[in-house]
Amino acid sequence: MPVLQLGLYSRESDAWYAWESLQRRQPELTRDLKATVSFLDGKTESSGAVLRATAEGDVDAQRLCRRMVGAGFGCLLVEAQPPATGGASQNADASPARAAANAGSEPVPPASPALVSPPTVIGAPAPAVGTVPAPMPTTTQTAMAAPTVTVPVTPTANTTATAPLADATVRAVAPIPTMPPPSGTTSMLAPIASATAAPIVPPPSVMAAVPPLDGTVIYTEEDARTMADIEQHGRTKGRLRSVVPDSRIDVMPATLKREGWNLCALTFDDGPHRTVTRQILEVLNREGVRATYFPVGRVAQHQGDLIRDFVTSGHEIGNHSLTHSDLRVMPVEAQRYEVAETNRILRSFGANPVLFRPPYGRYSLSLLGVARNEQMNSVLWTVDTRDWKVRNADKIVEHIKTAAGTGSVFLMHSTYPSTAEALPRVIAELRAKGCEFVTLTQWLERMRELALPKIVNAGMPTPPAANAAPAARN
Repeated sequence: MPVLQLGLYSRESDAWYAWESLQRRQPELTRDLKATVSFLDGKTESSGAVLRATAEGDVDAQRLCRRMVGAGFGCLLVEAQPPATGGASQNADASPARAAANAGSEPVPPASPALVSPPTVIGAPAPAVGTVPAPMPTTTQTAMAAPTVTVPVTPTANTTATAPLADATVRAVAPIPTMPPPSGTTSMLAPIASATAAPIVPPPSVMAAVPPLDGTVIYTEEDARTMADIEQHGRTKGRLRSVVPDSRIDVMPATLKREGWNLCALTFDDGPHRTVTRQILEVLNREGVRATYFPVGRVAQHQGDLIRDFVTSGHEIGNHSLTHSDLRVMPVEAQRYEVAETNRILRSFGANPVLFRPPYGRYSLSLLGVARNEQMNSVLWTVDTRDWKVRNADKIVEHIKTAAGTGSVFLMHSTYPSTAEALPRVIAELRAKGCEFVTLTQWLERMRELALPKIVNAGMPTPPAANAAPAARN
Protein backbone atom coordinates (compact mmCIF):
# COMPACT_ATOMS: atom_id res chain seq x y z
CA MET A 1 0.00 0.00 0.00
CA PRO A 2 1.51 3.40 -0.96
CA VAL A 3 2.54 5.53 2.00
CA LEU A 4 3.25 9.26 2.00
CA GLN A 5 6.19 10.34 4.14
CA LEU A 6 5.53 13.90 5.26
CA GLY A 7 8.42 14.88 7.53
CA LEU A 8 11.11 14.16 10.12
CA TYR A 9 11.00 15.58 13.64
CA SER A 10 13.00 15.41 16.85
CA ARG A 11 9.92 14.63 18.95
CA GLU A 12 6.75 12.63 18.43
CA SER A 13 4.63 15.57 19.61
CA ASP A 14 6.22 17.83 16.96
CA ALA A 15 5.22 15.34 14.27
CA TRP A 16 1.61 15.28 15.47
CA TYR A 17 1.57 19.07 15.66
CA ALA A 18 2.72 19.19 12.04
CA TRP A 19 -0.02 16.76 11.01
CA GLU A 20 -2.73 18.79 12.74
CA SER A 21 -1.41 21.97 11.14
CA LEU A 22 -1.47 20.33 7.72
CA GLN A 23 -5.05 19.17 8.30
CA ARG A 24 -6.10 22.73 9.16
CA ARG A 25 -4.30 24.31 6.22
CA GLN A 26 -5.02 21.70 3.54
CA PRO A 27 -8.20 19.78 4.46
CA GLU A 28 -8.71 18.67 0.85
CA LEU A 29 -5.29 17.03 0.66
CA THR A 30 -5.56 15.28 4.03
CA ARG A 31 -9.20 14.21 3.90
CA ASP A 32 -8.45 10.64 2.72
CA LEU A 33 -5.24 10.15 4.69
CA LYS A 34 -4.60 8.34 7.97
CA ALA A 35 -1.47 9.50 9.80
CA THR A 36 1.06 7.46 11.76
CA VAL A 37 4.22 8.45 13.64
CA SER A 38 7.13 6.09 14.27
CA PHE A 39 10.65 6.39 15.66
CA LEU A 40 13.61 6.32 13.29
CA ASP A 41 15.40 3.54 15.18
CA GLY A 42 12.15 1.75 16.00
CA LYS A 43 12.73 2.11 19.74
CA THR A 44 13.36 5.53 21.24
CA GLU A 45 12.09 9.05 20.65
CA SER A 46 15.61 10.45 20.93
CA SER A 47 16.40 9.00 17.50
CA GLY A 48 13.77 11.24 15.91
CA ALA A 49 10.26 10.67 14.61
CA VAL A 50 8.91 10.26 11.09
CA LEU A 51 5.40 11.33 10.08
CA ARG A 52 3.72 9.17 7.43
CA ALA A 53 0.20 8.86 6.10
CA THR A 54 -1.60 6.07 4.24
CA ALA A 55 -4.10 6.81 1.48
CA GLU A 56 -7.48 5.20 2.01
CA GLY A 57 -9.77 3.89 -0.73
CA ASP A 58 -8.95 4.45 -4.39
CA VAL A 59 -6.90 7.60 -3.82
CA ASP A 60 -4.07 8.13 -6.31
CA ALA A 61 -1.24 8.47 -3.79
CA GLN A 62 1.34 9.63 -6.32
CA ARG A 63 -0.94 12.39 -7.62
CA LEU A 64 -1.78 13.42 -4.06
CA CYS A 65 1.91 13.58 -3.18
CA ARG A 66 2.60 15.77 -6.21
CA ARG A 67 -0.23 18.08 -5.20
CA MET A 68 1.31 18.44 -1.74
CA VAL A 69 4.67 19.34 -3.25
CA GLY A 70 2.96 21.79 -5.60
CA ALA A 71 1.28 23.41 -2.59
CA GLY A 72 4.67 23.96 -0.97
CA PHE A 73 4.74 20.99 1.42
CA GLY A 74 7.12 18.04 1.57
CA CYS A 75 6.17 14.55 0.46
CA LEU A 76 7.95 11.27 -0.30
CA LEU A 77 6.14 8.26 -1.73
CA VAL A 78 7.02 5.05 0.14
CA GLU A 79 6.12 1.91 -1.79
CA ALA A 80 5.74 -0.41 1.22
CA GLN A 81 4.35 0.37 4.67
CA PRO A 82 7.28 0.39 7.12
CA PRO A 83 6.77 -1.89 10.13
CA ALA A 84 5.19 -0.40 13.23
CA THR A 85 7.79 0.62 15.77
CA GLY A 86 7.56 0.48 19.49
CA GLY A 87 6.83 3.61 21.45
CA ALA A 88 5.44 5.86 18.73
CA SER A 89 1.74 6.18 18.16
CA GLN A 90 0.06 4.73 15.09
CA ASN A 91 -3.26 6.42 15.83
CA ALA A 92 -3.84 10.02 14.82
CA ASP A 93 -6.81 10.35 17.17
CA ALA A 94 -4.48 10.51 20.17
CA SER A 95 -2.37 13.31 18.78
CA PRO A 96 -4.12 16.41 20.20
CA ALA A 97 -3.29 15.49 23.77
CA ARG A 98 0.39 15.07 22.96
CA ALA A 99 0.47 18.27 20.96
CA ALA A 100 -1.28 20.21 23.72
CA ALA A 101 1.19 18.94 26.28
CA ASN A 102 4.07 20.36 24.28
CA ALA A 103 2.41 23.40 22.69
CA GLY A 104 4.25 25.88 24.84
CA SER A 105 7.56 24.08 25.02
CA GLU A 106 10.59 24.97 22.98
CA PRO A 107 11.82 22.33 20.49
CA VAL A 108 15.07 20.66 21.51
CA PRO A 109 17.74 20.49 18.79
CA PRO A 110 18.95 16.97 17.91
CA ALA A 111 22.24 15.90 19.43
CA SER A 112 24.37 15.58 16.31
CA PRO A 113 27.61 17.12 15.08
CA ALA A 114 27.03 20.35 13.19
CA LEU A 115 28.14 20.80 9.63
CA VAL A 116 29.96 23.95 8.69
CA SER A 117 27.79 26.26 6.60
CA PRO A 118 29.38 27.62 3.42
CA PRO A 119 30.22 31.31 3.33
CA THR A 120 27.40 33.58 2.26
CA VAL A 121 27.38 36.63 0.04
CA ILE A 122 25.07 39.51 0.84
CA GLY A 123 22.42 39.97 -1.80
CA ALA A 124 21.61 36.38 -2.76
CA PRO A 125 19.93 33.50 -0.88
CA ALA A 126 21.98 30.73 0.69
CA PRO A 127 21.25 27.00 0.47
CA ALA A 128 19.71 25.35 3.49
CA VAL A 129 22.42 23.43 5.30
CA GLY A 130 21.86 21.30 8.36
CA THR A 131 22.67 18.03 10.03
CA VAL A 132 21.13 14.60 9.99
CA PRO A 133 21.31 12.27 13.01
CA ALA A 134 22.46 8.73 12.19
CA PRO A 135 21.14 6.44 10.84
CA MET A 136 18.84 8.68 8.86
CA PRO A 137 20.07 9.15 5.26
CA THR A 138 19.76 12.38 3.34
CA THR A 139 17.08 12.61 0.64
CA THR A 140 16.63 15.39 -1.81
CA GLN A 141 12.93 15.74 -1.32
CA THR A 142 12.75 15.30 2.47
CA ALA A 143 10.59 18.20 3.64
CA MET A 144 8.23 19.11 6.40
CA ALA A 145 4.49 19.69 6.55
CA ALA A 146 4.76 22.41 9.20
CA PRO A 147 7.52 24.70 10.46
CA THR A 148 8.20 22.77 13.69
CA VAL A 149 10.80 20.48 12.15
CA THR A 150 13.97 20.04 14.18
CA VAL A 151 15.77 17.34 12.22
CA PRO A 152 17.13 19.27 9.20
CA VAL A 153 18.63 17.71 6.09
CA THR A 154 20.82 19.07 3.34
CA PRO A 155 18.99 19.37 0.01
CA THR A 156 20.88 18.29 -3.10
CA ALA A 157 20.44 19.04 -6.75
CA ASN A 158 18.98 15.78 -8.03
CA THR A 159 15.76 13.98 -7.07
CA THR A 160 17.06 10.50 -6.29
CA ALA A 161 16.54 9.21 -2.75
CA THR A 162 19.37 7.39 -0.97
CA ALA A 163 19.18 4.34 1.28
CA PRO A 164 15.62 3.34 2.32
CA LEU A 165 14.05 3.78 5.72
CA ALA A 166 13.05 0.71 7.71
CA ASP A 167 13.47 -1.61 4.70
CA ALA A 168 10.91 0.39 2.71
CA THR A 169 11.57 1.36 -0.88
CA VAL A 170 11.56 5.14 -1.03
CA ARG A 171 11.00 7.11 -4.21
CA ALA A 172 11.19 10.88 -4.20
CA VAL A 173 8.20 12.55 -5.79
CA ALA A 174 9.90 15.36 -7.64
CA PRO A 175 8.43 18.86 -7.62
CA ILE A 176 7.14 20.25 -10.89
CA PRO A 177 10.12 20.11 -13.34
CA THR A 178 12.01 23.37 -13.54
CA MET A 179 14.97 24.69 -15.42
CA PRO A 180 18.16 25.15 -13.34
CA PRO A 181 17.72 28.33 -11.29
CA PRO A 182 19.79 31.35 -12.23
CA SER A 183 22.52 32.33 -9.82
CA GLY A 184 21.24 34.11 -6.73
CA THR A 185 17.74 32.68 -6.76
CA THR A 186 15.90 29.82 -5.12
CA SER A 187 12.79 27.87 -5.97
CA MET A 188 9.56 28.86 -4.29
CA LEU A 189 8.10 25.53 -5.34
CA ALA A 190 10.78 23.32 -3.84
CA PRO A 191 9.84 22.12 -0.35
CA ILE A 192 11.93 23.61 2.41
CA ALA A 193 14.38 21.00 3.65
CA SER A 194 15.05 22.01 7.22
CA ALA A 195 14.01 24.04 10.23
CA THR A 196 15.84 24.53 13.47
CA ALA A 197 15.00 25.40 17.05
CA ALA A 198 15.76 28.78 18.53
CA PRO A 199 18.82 28.89 20.78
CA ILE A 200 17.95 28.67 24.47
CA VAL A 201 19.97 31.79 25.32
CA PRO A 202 19.45 34.88 23.13
CA PRO A 203 22.59 36.18 21.39
CA PRO A 204 23.88 39.50 22.81
CA SER A 205 22.71 41.49 19.77
CA VAL A 206 19.14 40.31 20.36
CA MET A 207 19.26 41.00 24.09
CA ALA A 208 20.32 44.58 23.32
CA ALA A 209 17.50 45.14 20.84
CA VAL A 210 14.47 47.02 22.16
CA PRO A 211 11.10 46.24 20.56
CA PRO A 212 8.79 49.17 19.74
CA LEU A 213 6.53 50.35 22.55
CA ASP A 214 3.06 48.84 22.08
CA GLY A 215 4.20 47.65 18.67
CA THR A 216 4.26 51.11 17.06
CA VAL A 217 7.35 51.54 14.86
CA ILE A 218 8.79 54.97 14.08
CA TYR A 219 9.94 54.99 10.44
CA THR A 220 12.83 57.22 9.32
CA GLU A 221 13.57 58.83 5.96
CA GLU A 222 15.96 55.98 5.21
CA ASP A 223 13.17 53.50 5.92
CA ALA A 224 10.89 55.48 3.61
CA ARG A 225 13.43 55.24 0.77
CA THR A 226 13.80 51.49 1.28
CA MET A 227 10.06 50.91 1.18
CA ALA A 228 9.65 53.13 -1.88
CA ASP A 229 12.42 51.19 -3.63
CA ILE A 230 10.63 47.91 -2.95
CA GLU A 231 7.47 49.19 -4.61
CA GLN A 232 9.39 50.74 -7.52
CA HIS A 233 11.52 47.64 -8.21
CA GLY A 234 8.39 45.52 -8.05
CA ARG A 235 7.09 47.29 -11.15
CA THR A 236 10.05 45.97 -13.17
CA LYS A 237 9.45 42.33 -12.17
CA GLY A 238 6.62 39.87 -12.48
CA ARG A 239 4.05 39.90 -9.70
CA LEU A 240 5.36 36.80 -7.92
CA ARG A 241 9.01 37.84 -7.64
CA SER A 242 7.89 41.26 -6.45
CA VAL A 243 6.45 39.56 -3.37
CA VAL A 244 8.87 36.63 -2.90
CA PRO A 245 12.36 38.06 -3.50
CA ASP A 246 14.14 34.70 -3.77
CA SER A 247 11.60 32.98 -6.02
CA ARG A 248 13.02 31.43 -9.18
CA ILE A 249 9.61 31.38 -10.88
CA ASP A 250 7.46 34.32 -11.87
CA VAL A 251 4.18 35.26 -13.49
CA MET A 252 4.25 38.15 -15.93
CA PRO A 253 1.57 40.87 -16.26
CA ALA A 254 0.33 39.51 -19.60
CA THR A 255 -0.50 36.18 -17.97
CA LEU A 256 -2.37 37.87 -15.14
CA LYS A 257 -4.36 39.96 -17.60
CA ARG A 258 -5.25 36.90 -19.65
CA GLU A 259 -6.37 35.01 -16.54
CA GLY A 260 -8.37 37.93 -15.16
CA TRP A 261 -6.29 37.92 -11.97
CA ASN A 262 -8.19 39.73 -9.21
CA LEU A 263 -6.94 38.20 -5.95
CA CYS A 264 -5.98 40.79 -3.33
CA ALA A 265 -4.16 40.17 -0.06
CA LEU A 266 -4.42 42.69 2.78
CA THR A 267 -1.40 42.43 5.07
CA PHE A 268 -0.78 44.24 8.35
CA ASP A 269 2.61 44.71 10.03
CA ASP A 270 3.81 45.60 13.55
CA GLY A 271 1.98 45.58 16.85
CA PRO A 272 -0.13 44.23 18.31
CA HIS A 273 -1.46 47.55 19.56
CA ARG A 274 -3.95 46.82 22.34
CA THR A 275 -6.76 48.96 20.94
CA VAL A 276 -6.04 49.69 17.27
CA THR A 277 -5.17 46.11 16.30
CA ARG A 278 -8.39 44.94 17.93
CA GLN A 279 -10.35 47.53 15.92
CA ILE A 280 -8.75 46.30 12.70
CA LEU A 281 -9.67 42.71 13.54
CA GLU A 282 -13.28 43.75 14.16
CA VAL A 283 -13.48 45.55 10.79
CA LEU A 284 -12.03 42.56 8.93
CA ASN A 285 -14.49 40.19 10.59
CA ARG A 286 -17.43 42.49 9.98
CA GLU A 287 -16.52 42.84 6.29
CA GLY A 288 -15.88 39.12 5.87
CA VAL A 289 -12.28 39.70 4.72
CA ARG A 290 -9.49 37.26 5.57
CA ALA A 291 -6.13 38.98 5.96
CA THR A 292 -2.54 38.19 6.94
CA TYR A 293 -1.06 39.74 10.08
CA PHE A 294 2.68 40.03 10.84
CA PRO A 295 3.10 40.91 14.55
CA VAL A 296 6.36 41.65 16.37
CA GLY A 297 7.18 38.61 18.52
CA ARG A 298 8.24 40.28 21.74
CA VAL A 299 5.13 42.49 21.70
CA ALA A 300 2.81 39.63 20.72
CA GLN A 301 3.97 37.45 23.61
CA HIS A 302 2.05 39.72 26.01
CA GLN A 303 -1.16 39.68 23.94
CA GLY A 304 -1.84 36.03 23.32
CA ASP A 305 -5.62 36.49 23.42
CA LEU A 306 -5.48 38.88 20.48
CA ILE A 307 -3.33 36.51 18.43
CA ARG A 308 -5.72 33.66 19.24
CA ASP A 309 -8.66 35.79 18.11
CA PHE A 310 -6.99 36.39 14.75
CA VAL A 311 -6.39 32.66 14.35
CA THR A 312 -9.90 31.58 15.37
CA SER A 313 -11.39 34.18 13.00
CA GLY A 314 -9.64 32.53 10.07
CA HIS A 315 -6.87 35.05 9.51
CA GLU A 316 -3.26 34.13 8.81
CA ILE A 317 -0.43 34.96 11.21
CA GLY A 318 3.06 35.57 9.82
CA ASN A 319 6.43 36.32 11.42
CA HIS A 320 7.77 39.90 11.57
CA SER A 321 10.82 39.17 13.77
CA LEU A 322 11.20 39.34 17.54
CA THR A 323 12.28 42.98 17.99
CA HIS A 324 11.69 44.69 14.60
CA SER A 325 15.40 45.45 14.25
CA ASP A 326 17.33 45.73 11.00
CA LEU A 327 18.28 42.05 10.90
CA ARG A 328 20.82 42.53 8.10
CA VAL A 329 23.37 43.91 10.56
CA MET A 330 22.97 41.03 13.02
CA PRO A 331 25.08 37.86 12.93
CA VAL A 332 23.38 34.79 11.51
CA GLU A 333 22.83 33.24 14.94
CA ALA A 334 20.97 36.36 16.06
CA GLN A 335 18.90 36.37 12.87
CA ARG A 336 17.98 32.76 13.53
CA TYR A 337 16.94 33.54 17.09
CA GLU A 338 14.78 36.48 15.97
CA VAL A 339 12.86 34.25 13.54
CA ALA A 340 12.73 30.98 15.48
CA GLU A 341 11.82 32.49 18.84
CA THR A 342 9.00 34.48 17.24
CA ASN A 343 7.69 31.27 15.67
CA ARG A 344 7.74 29.59 19.08
CA ILE A 345 5.80 32.46 20.66
CA LEU A 346 3.18 32.54 17.92
CA ARG A 347 2.72 28.77 17.93
CA SER A 348 2.07 28.84 21.65
CA PHE A 349 -1.03 30.91 20.82
CA GLY A 350 -2.27 28.50 18.14
CA ALA A 351 -0.78 30.20 15.07
CA ASN A 352 1.19 28.35 12.40
CA PRO A 353 3.44 30.94 10.73
CA VAL A 354 4.83 29.95 7.32
CA LEU A 355 5.57 33.46 6.01
CA PHE A 356 8.34 35.80 7.18
CA ARG A 357 8.33 39.52 6.41
CA PRO A 358 11.66 41.17 7.23
CA PRO A 359 11.40 44.43 9.20
CA TYR A 360 11.40 47.49 6.93
CA GLY A 361 11.51 45.09 3.96
CA ARG A 362 15.30 44.85 4.38
CA TYR A 363 16.85 41.47 3.76
CA SER A 364 20.17 39.82 2.94
CA LEU A 365 21.26 36.44 1.65
CA SER A 366 21.84 35.13 5.15
CA LEU A 367 18.43 36.29 6.38
CA LEU A 368 16.63 34.65 3.45
CA GLY A 369 18.55 31.47 4.24
CA VAL A 370 17.51 31.61 7.89
CA ALA A 371 13.86 31.92 6.88
CA ARG A 372 14.17 28.96 4.51
CA ASN A 373 15.75 26.87 7.24
CA GLU A 374 12.72 27.67 9.38
CA GLN A 375 10.59 26.41 6.48
CA MET A 376 9.23 29.83 5.65
CA ASN A 377 8.86 31.98 2.54
CA SER A 378 10.19 35.53 2.87
CA VAL A 379 7.58 37.95 1.54
CA LEU A 380 7.26 41.66 0.73
CA TRP A 381 4.37 43.54 -0.92
CA THR A 382 3.40 45.22 -4.19
CA VAL A 383 1.39 48.25 -2.96
CA ASP A 384 2.37 50.33 0.07
CA THR A 385 -0.65 52.25 1.39
CA ARG A 386 1.77 54.68 3.11
CA ASP A 387 -0.41 54.64 6.21
CA TRP A 388 2.78 54.80 8.29
CA LYS A 389 3.65 58.12 6.64
CA VAL A 390 0.40 60.04 6.10
CA ARG A 391 -1.51 58.81 9.19
CA ASN A 392 -4.67 60.24 7.69
CA ALA A 393 -7.66 58.08 6.75
CA ASP A 394 -8.73 60.22 3.77
CA LYS A 395 -5.22 60.20 2.28
CA ILE A 396 -4.94 56.43 2.71
CA VAL A 397 -8.21 55.91 0.83
CA GLU A 398 -7.21 58.38 -1.88
CA HIS A 399 -3.93 56.53 -2.41
CA ILE A 400 -5.84 53.26 -2.82
CA LYS A 401 -8.09 54.91 -5.42
CA THR A 402 -5.23 56.25 -7.53
CA ALA A 403 -2.35 53.81 -7.06
CA ALA A 404 -3.87 50.39 -6.48
CA GLY A 405 -5.06 47.94 -9.07
CA THR A 406 -6.59 44.53 -8.53
CA GLY A 407 -4.52 41.48 -7.74
CA SER A 408 -2.01 43.15 -5.42
CA VAL A 409 -0.49 42.52 -1.99
CA PHE A 410 -1.20 45.57 0.17
CA LEU A 411 1.02 46.76 3.02
CA MET A 412 -0.75 48.33 6.00
CA HIS A 413 0.04 48.63 9.70
CA SER A 414 -1.94 47.53 12.73
CA THR A 415 -0.90 50.34 15.06
CA TYR A 416 -2.33 53.58 13.61
CA PRO A 417 -5.89 54.75 14.41
CA SER A 418 -6.07 56.29 10.93
CA THR A 419 -5.55 52.83 9.39
CA ALA A 420 -8.44 51.36 11.38
CA GLU A 421 -10.60 54.33 10.41
CA ALA A 422 -9.74 54.01 6.70
CA LEU A 423 -10.04 50.23 6.49
CA PRO A 424 -13.80 49.95 5.76
CA ARG A 425 -13.45 52.42 2.87
CA VAL A 426 -10.28 50.73 1.63
CA ILE A 427 -12.12 47.41 1.46
CA ALA A 428 -15.07 49.05 -0.32
CA GLU A 429 -12.79 50.73 -2.89
CA LEU A 430 -10.94 47.49 -3.64
CA ARG A 431 -14.18 45.54 -3.94
CA ALA A 432 -15.42 48.13 -6.40
CA LYS A 433 -12.27 47.52 -8.44
CA GLY A 434 -13.09 43.78 -8.48
CA CYS A 435 -10.84 42.46 -5.71
CA GLU A 436 -11.41 39.01 -4.24
CA PHE A 437 -9.79 38.98 -0.80
CA VAL A 438 -7.57 36.06 0.26
CA THR A 439 -4.76 35.46 2.74
CA LEU A 440 -1.23 35.94 1.46
CA THR A 441 -0.51 32.20 1.48
CA GLN A 442 -3.64 31.62 -0.61
CA TRP A 443 -2.49 34.39 -2.95
CA LEU A 444 0.90 32.70 -3.36
CA GLU A 445 -0.60 29.25 -3.93
CA ARG A 446 -2.93 30.53 -6.64
CA MET A 447 -0.04 32.45 -8.22
CA ARG A 448 1.99 29.22 -8.29
CA GLU A 449 -0.81 27.49 -10.16
CA LEU A 450 -0.54 30.07 -12.93
CA ALA A 451 3.19 29.34 -13.18
CA LEU A 452 2.81 25.55 -13.34
CA PRO A 453 2.11 25.20 -17.09
CA LYS A 454 5.26 27.17 -17.85
CA ILE A 455 7.29 24.99 -15.47
CA VAL A 456 5.89 21.69 -16.72
CA ASN A 457 6.92 22.53 -20.29
CA ALA A 458 10.32 23.95 -19.37
CA GLY A 459 13.04 22.47 -21.55
CA MET A 460 10.58 20.58 -23.78
CA PRO A 461 10.76 20.95 -27.57
CA THR A 462 8.17 23.29 -29.01
CA PRO A 463 5.60 21.39 -31.15
CA PRO A 464 5.25 22.56 -34.74
CA ALA A 465 2.46 25.02 -35.36
CA ALA A 466 -0.72 23.32 -36.57
CA ASN A 467 -1.27 25.90 -39.28
CA ALA A 468 2.32 26.09 -40.47
CA ALA A 469 2.66 26.68 -44.19
CA PRO A 470 3.53 23.54 -46.22
CA ALA A 471 7.07 23.23 -47.50
CA ALA A 472 7.61 24.48 -51.02
CA ARG A 473 7.76 21.79 -53.69
CA ASN A 474 10.44 21.66 -56.29
